[in-house]
Amino acid sequence: MTSLRKRKKVAEARGLNVPELELLELVEELLEAHRWLQVLGYANQFVLAQKVKMTDAERDSILEAATRAVDKDARIDRWRERLGRLKGEVLAIKREVRRERRASSGPAGEAKAAESSDG
Repeated sequence: MTSLRKRKKVAEARGLNVPELELLELVEELLEAHRWLQVLGYANQFVLAQKVKMTDAERDSILEAATRAVDKDARIDRWRERLGRLKGEVLAIKREVRRERRASSGPAGEAKAAESSDG
């Protein structure tokens, strides 16, 4: 894993902060995995329907076994973990922005706003 300093530089170069960069990377990874899952799914449907001449009951049994295998795959759990962490970071950033806005909208903030609108 790269250092936080390098991650910040990469994020800034893309106009993002680190949590936004990580979220973007997670979405890109998920989309690529989803694409391959679609390819495999359609290929398997074709094979089962056209080549194997499988009954619906046999197909359902295979789908159930495949579902169990997917549920054991830790990659989905890692994605969920990363997404949860990123949600927390984004919420923390939003809270901080709200606090800063409230602080700047106090008496001193109102004076600054009046000065900037005059000039």
